[in-house]
Amino acid sequence: MIKYIPLLLLNLTLFAEEKPVGVIIHETGAHEPLAQGLAFFHGSWKFADGAMLGEQVPTEKHTATIKILTAFDQIKAEWKMKFLDPKENFLFVSWPADSGAHAMDFTFLPDSGKFELIRPAYKDLKREVLAKGQLTDLTKDWHDVICIHDGAKFTLTIDGVTITASDEAFNRPMGPFYLNGGGFNGARYLVKDLKVTALPGSPQTRTFIPLKPAAPAPKK
Repeated sequence: MIKYIPLLLLNLTLFAEEKPVGVIIHETGAHEPLAQGLAFFHGSWKFADGAMLGEQVPTEKHTATIKILTAFDQIKAEWKMKFLDPKENFLFVSWPADSGAHAMDFTFLPDSGKFELIRPAYKDLKREVLAKGQLTDLTKDWHDVICIHDGAKFTLTIDGVTITASDEAFNRPMGPFYLNGGGFNGARYLVKDLKVTALPGSPQTRTFIPLKPAAPAPKK
């Protein structure tokens, strides 16, 4: 019996590493089912090529979207994404808890490597680009993304290039956030290794926000 103890301890250790403290959502994208706390919100989605593959649906007139059902409040979100068609774009959106307006955005143009942190219009403030970034290596297929919200501070890293901005408009209760990719009918992109983690010192467990249906397609 003694010789089996190390193997048992090893298994317990591995299990503990799979669910570390503070990790709210972890979706590898390798296979179904979709992790709790995520929803395919716009577009046509499936699991393919070891990732979540989203295609923009023409009748929706909206980019393919993954909705994260937890507040982007003292949160670190990280994922990998790959764009399958040229001239695509990406838009990250966080909503405030008290309205349907945008609270924090970032944009990314994979073809040019340009990305921006944006404070949307808020109260008497106009929309403003707070920080800009530029990738120098445009040969990568998969892009590594890390974004962090901590009070008034919003930090974004894409492929090792970091930009950051502080704005008091960010320092308020937040609602869910969205990954949006596409830009034209049929545009496709892949997402994998999506992890959402509570920042140290903040509540390490979070409740999920009830899912509301996506807005219907506009009538012609």
